[in-house]
Amino acid sequence: MDPLVLVGQAEIQGTLPKALARKVRSRAKTLEAAVVRVEKAAGLPYPPYYVEPVLPVSRSGVEFGQMGVLFARVLPATVQDSLSIVVQFTAALLAFGTKGTIEAVAGHEFTHYVDLVRRLSRTNLLSDERSSTLFESAYADSEKTIPPKLLFSDKALVRLINRKFGIGLADEGLNERVSDKWIGKELPVRIVGPEDNVVRVGVGTVLNTTFDPRVLQKIAAIEEMTRS
Repeated sequence: MDPLVLVGQAEIQGTLPKALARKVRSRAKTLEAAVVRVEKAAGLPYPPYYVEPVLPVSRSGVEFGQMGVLFARVLPATVQDSLSIVVQFTAALLAFGTKGTIEAVAGHEFTHYVDLVRRLSRTNLLSDERSSTLFESAYADSEKTIPPKLLFSDKALVRLINRKFGIGLADEGLNERVSDKWIGKELPVRIVGPEDNVVRVGVGTVLNTTFDPRVLQKIAAIEEMTRS
């Protein structure tokens, strides 16, 4: 999957200025390098990811920064009756985020990804009372993560993530640039409600899903380590 395919479409459609689209493409290598760093630190492959040209802004629930901008999200999607977990990075993050912020966001979203795999793979089918839904859970940003220190061997990356993330992403410079150069210029924005922060996965979808055994092994090792 070309991570920038939607950016190219938005440029052709005229919803994303050509100069800004070029800037996003020029920063793609920064994101690629961030993903490689996370993979090396975790010893695991990064899930598929793409760059979203429409900026999600939250009314409530998961919020990054004071503006409630969702600079990145982990999204479960159904593909051919199976579950695929992807990471969505925004074009605004690539265009206006620093190298350190992009690395921190990439690492932080990976902790969400691993936690979502953990929860989905451990769901008890028999204990669920709903016939139409196997898994339904709010994934508030501050709650549903694996602690970085348990997941990454790169101590500098762990410190970076912990410094950047408290309750949401702490980067006032990024917030100001996005407020001025994206929202202020009336570039594409999508309002995200609380219902969008809920994972609902059908029973058949999870049954048809094979989770990466390397991720499951890592989860088991982390759980064993925390018990000892």
